[in-house]
Amino acid sequence: MDHLAPDHVRAFIARTRVAELKSRGWRVLGPGEEGSILMEGPLLAGRTETADSPIGGMFDDLVARALERADARDRVAARRAA
Repeated sequence: MDHLAPDHVRAFIARTRVAELKSRGWRVLGPGEEGSILMEGPLLAGRTETADSPIGGMFDDLVARALERADARDRVAARRAA
């Protein structure tokens, strides 16, 4: 065994998914950034971590939500300017 196989993973989880992951055995570690919570839980079955992409898709949900909020603010600003 040349490498360490982690049995737990830590990730920033969107607040909307906290209840779902808690039911799967995850636990809350503390607050995250902009609508997320830092959580720790078992490594999901079928998912492997690679050294090439240590972050993976961890922030995809956060980025998508931030872009949605920015678009909504732009639409409101455009309506006020008109």
